[in-house]
Amino acid sequence: MSLAMDEEAKARFMSKVDIGGPDDCWLWTGTLDKDGYGVMGVGDRKLRAHRLSWAIHNGPIPLSMCVLHRCDVPGCVNPAHLFLGTQADNMRDMTIKGRSRLVQHPAPSGEGHPCAKLTEAQVLAIRAECANGATQTSLAERFHMSGPAISRIVRRETWVHV
Repeated sequence: MSLAMDEEAKARFMSKVDIGGPDDCWLWTGTLDKDGYGVMGVGDRKLRAHRLSWAIHNGPIPLSMCVLHRCDVPGCVNPAHLFLGTQADNMRDMTIKGRSRLVQHPAPSGEGHPCAKLTEAQVLAIRAECANGATQTSLAERFHMSGPAISRIVRRETWVHV
């Protein structure tokens, strides 16, 4: 992808990223599409955030190449979790990870997800303590999470099965 992003657009992109540690998923806090991928307008185009992240951190995406997720989290834009592959690589990766409609394996979620930092008991505790007056800031510090991550837990945007 040949993409000319000025410094203002790059700063706008980074302002919509909940950056964790180098090995953590960096979650997109901006608009998500129906499949859970981040999207951002650049000029007159709407582009997927993980592709923008690749271009910002690694340079242009070669023609006909896909940007795939090692972590299998559509909203992740951590460049360390992204890699280039063909559409065939993407389909093979999807099948191996059990996301193919042809092979139905349950996708890991909650504590079983490789990027999970919390247990279900901790999630329940966060929601209960917030309901009882604890601030999200204090909970973020206590559980070593970002404020936006705590907010998404409390609003049941994440850990929805708990």
